[in-house]
Amino acid sequence: MKKDKPNETGLAPEQRKPEKPKKERIKKKPQNIDAPKKTRVSQDSRNIDKVKKSKSVKSPKEADQPKKSKGVKPPQEAGQPKKSKGVKSPKEAVPSKKSQAPQDRSGADKAKSARAKEALSYIDQPRKTRLKKERFIDQPKRDKWKKVGILIAVFVLAILISSLILNQGTRDITVGFSDPALPRVAFDVRNQRVNALEGYVDEMDITAMRDTITPIADNGRLDMYVEADGQKIAGIRYEVYSLNGEDVYLQNAVKDLSGEQVTLELGNALPEDVQEGVLRVALRVGSDEEKETFYYTRIERQDELSVKECMDFAKDFHEKTFTGDEELGWYLEPDATADNTTLQTVNIHSNLFHICWGDMAPEVSTEVEWSIKESNTVYTSLLAKYQVTAVGDREETETYNVREFFRVRCSGGEMYLLDYNRTMNEVFNGDLKVLDKDGIVLGLSESEVAYEANAKGTVVSFVQDRDLWTYNRKTNELSLVFSFANMEGYDARSRNDEHQIRIISVDNNGNTTFAVYGYMNRGEHEGRVGVDVYYFDIAKNAVQEKAFIPSTKAFAIAEDELGKMVYFNQEQQLLYVLAGGVLYQVDLEKDKQEILAENLEEGQYVVSDDGHLMAFQPSGELNTAQEVRVLNLANGESYTVNASREEDEKADKGWHFSGFGGRGDQEETPAEAVRPLGFIYNDFVCGYLYTEDQGTTIAGDAISPMYELEIRDTSNKVKKNYKQDGVYISDVLIEKGFMTLNRLSKTDGVYTGIPQDYVTNNEERKESKVTAEVFSTVLKEKQMRLTFADEIEDFSPKILRPKKVMETQPITISFDDKVKTDKFYVYGVGKLSAVYDKAAYAIQKAEQISGVVISSEQSYIWEKGNRDLVYYTEAAAFQKAEGQSSTEACMQYMEQYAAQYGGGAKKIDLTGCTLNQVLYIINKGMPVITMTDPSHAILLTGYDYNTVTYMDPDNGQELTVPMEQMDAIAAGGGNTFIGFVK
Repeated sequence: MKKDKPNETGLAPEQRKPEKPKKERIKKKPQNIDAPKKTRVSQDSRNIDKVKKSKSVKSPKEADQPKKSKGVKPPQEAGQPKKSKGVKSPKEAVPSKKSQAPQDRSGADKAKSARAKEALSYIDQPRKTRLKKERFIDQPKRDKWKKVGILIAVFVLAILISSLILNQGTRDITVGFSDPALPRVAFDVRNQRVNALEGYVDEMDITAMRDTITPIADNGRLDMYVEADGQKIAGIRYEVYSLNGEDVYLQNAVKDLSGEQVTLELGNALPEDVQEGVLRVALRVGSDEEKETFYYTRIERQDELSVKECMDFAKDFHEKTFTGDEELGWYLEPDATADNTTLQTVNIHSNLFHICWGDMAPEVSTEVEWSIKESNTVYTSLLAKYQVTAVGDREETETYNVREFFRVRCSGGEMYLLDYNRTMNEVFNGDLKVLDKDGIVLGLSESEVAYEANAKGTVVSFVQDRDLWTYNRKTNELSLVFSFANMEGYDARSRNDEHQIRIISVDNNGNTTFAVYGYMNRGEHEGRVGVDVYYFDIAKNAVQEKAFIPSTKAFAIAEDELGKMVYFNQEQQLLYVLAGGVLYQVDLEKDKQEILAENLEEGQYVVSDDGHLMAFQPSGELNTAQEVRVLNLANGESYTVNASREEDEKADKGWHFSGFGGRGDQEETPAEAVRPLGFIYNDFVCGYLYTEDQGTTIAGDAISPMYELEIRDTSNKVKKNYKQDGVYISDVLIEKGFMTLNRLSKTDGVYTGIPQDYVTNNEERKESKVTAEVFSTVLKEKQMRLTFADEIEDFSPKILRPKKVMETQPITISFDDKVKTDKFYVYGVGKLSAVYDKAAYAIQKAEQISGVVISSEQSYIWEKGNRDLVYYTEAAAFQKAEGQSSTEACMQYMEQYAAQYGGGAKKIDLTGCTLNQVLYIINKGMPVITMTDPSHAILLTGYDYNTVTYMDPDNGQELTVPMEQMDAIAAGGGNTFIGFVK
């Protein structure tokens, strides 16, 4: 039996203590985890073929000679007989000058005597002189050393020529990444060291720095650890900001800098009516007073929080997963939604065997770093990051990066596990056995592998947990193209996971263009956030930095805004960047920048998932633009879609619409505007609209819906269109080849929602000679492999570590990224999981991952599980005025209510949400408008366990109905909800 959990509320009903279940033995396979690790072979040593030699290697000539005695003898003249053992050395045999009688010799005898004298005096000469004259004494040795010298000269010349070839046309130097240098800081919360923060060298956007939250002690103090890494800290100052960054609550500085731990005196920095703020710490290292490093975390009061209890529970749970403690089963919720065939991702619905690591028996190999992601009176969200090692299928020790997420509630002294998620991704190590006959074994990895291959399938580049590798099948070389991780030893800073790699393209020769976006862990750009564009030349075995584009947003938001908005065409040396509503084209060879489009607003441009396709309105506004230009950045080609289009050739292959599709035979008026909507693979989706269809939503917002959608291929031919009489489309959502259409109907110029429709593409992806496939083993279960069309024969590749080529003047391109747009951010499982333009999409995603939804101004839009079971607002009964519609009456009342109770609350369209989801808005003190049909609105003002209370402005009555009945009423109005968020 598992423990009952209170409903999603802080006012939990009576809880009963669970009975302790019978323990169940978890069977595990014995593992020889004590087996010695294989000695790691130096990466460089794999690039050179070495020949083992004995201590004394003889030439073939010397090998046939008998051993000489240890006594050193001078070289003998060629052709002279060997001396007997009793013969003295030439030096001993030479008579003194006094004993020599002058003799008459012929010219030949004189020459011979001269040579003999030179040989006899050899030993007495200095070493330098002997070496100079040795070539005259032993002709065979002279020939041997001459050959050796020639070989050495050829070898040196080859190296010089190779170096010239590799570097011809460039003035670059090859360098490696420097080790991380910036200090880190962490905080003490109830004697727990948490929230280790990386440093930023730029002042970041306060609203974009939402990651951790740190409770302040009751006395207003916060103890901070400074991990200076041996550097001298010259100064520390700090400020507290409002969540939107507009108000500064506190400015102060640390006076006592002695010791690793310092105290921040925050006092009553947060106003009484403010629960959260943003703490920014500025740390100065060395004597440069203008050079500071910045650190960001949210802060909150500890009132009624149970962070320590939740942390203790999470740590205990974490440790027991390694011992296989059956007590953990009390807190799990096993069901059919879990995938119990994989160890890569497990969650609260997985079985106990998989929660306890299956048969792998891993060991923690690094420090476990804990961070607090969310904290309120109802629950605490925690994230643990660490590495483990385990013996794999091939009896080799493998390393894994692990993220372990907990959402925990402490109520009445009982602990409740509300959510649990753990991922383990294998660190790809080319020194291990990573090749088999089928391809490259990635091991435990996410199912969506990022990889690109050349057309012949001889070279493939792939990303494995933030490391980029390239495998050249022809040469059997495996290259670690890019990695921030420090392979020589564990450094938490180098292994920071706030970045990602996107492969832009792989050409026919196997050269790879890629972008690293997010936080830069080390190197020249350490401590900055942005996009770094690189080019890997496979022939030169070198990585060249092309451009760096900085950002003041945190990794997750920069990923959304810049991750797909940057593309580099290596052949044309053109860099495309879409930032701040401006589309730039930068010619890196000519150092020339051109603006292709500007003043682009949200909705006026779209980009494909891989970034090589882009569509935008070159002129006009969103609802009046006459054309859309579609660019293929990979080949420089483009085409234009005009609003007043003529009949196009159709090709319906692969597409399926659940609704009616086709223009029919009726004559139609040409559209007056065309809007880009997105890409499904390489197909472009656009929508057409008439200006006469402009109207309003029930919330009073202006809207120009589309009456027809079109899907076009890369040749600008129409593959499919979608159009229905009396049906309009407000917007679409495209995810993984699946398109959701949000549809509307119109009554007297007012648009209300109707059920959604869906579009799927059954066309197969283009055929590739390298595919990502799933395979399984008994020990590690489900794994990933990059499979080749033909079998691999050599399983021992040469491992290369290409050097980074640093240009003499690295290119840094700054663009304006401070354009404000209304976005909704979904945070869950310890990270930013998704970004949407519509609140309803974000709430639906947060519901799936038990997350929270935050607006661009950092307002809480929605939270999973953080509402009371019973709540009623301060709304009073009201009735519509004469000539006023019920919708207008509800809107007028809510504007007045928001001004009185909401403190400037903002109106948000929640159409598409469920009744249960909008109860969260009511729980925040703000009534919600809903439609019972296209012409009638009511105001939801409160709820309890089973009922909902609402007001009807038609008659001024306050009514209470069961939840199920209100669900049906809201469905009749297309689940149209309008909320107000503080």
